[in-house]
Amino acid sequence: MEKIVVSIQNGLLAEAISQMLTESGEFQPFRVPVGDKKADLVDNCVMMQANILLSEVSYGSGTSVKVRLKEARELRTKLPECKIVFLCDENSSPDIAREIMLAKKAGAINAFFYSSVTGKYLLAALASL
Repeated sequence: MEKIVVSIQNGLLAEAISQMLTESGEFQPFRVPVGDKKADLVDNCVMMQANILLSEVSYGSGTSVKVRLKEARELRTKLPECKIVFLCDENSSPDIAREIMLAKKAGAINAFFYSSVTGKYLLAALASL
């Protein structure tokens, strides 16, 4: 079973994704609240020995491209085998979607998904990492 850390600002979306991951039987999700100083994302990934980090990228201060890429760099040094996956809304944030695509192209992250993908596709893609 793959350990996956889920860092998504929208609580309903985070809960829905976590539940879907659990029900698949392939993942053990751990939710880390966004912007909670007590819940350092990288430290939580290391502590849980996460196989995958699924983090939302948006215009929010704790989820900006700059912040998420900084976390990705730090995680790569502390837990290099952890796959880093970004999730964004390509419709309301096309500039963020482009930056994420370029980050993937540069090798800064392992994968990215748009929030418009189906749950089944997201599960299959995460299982294939």
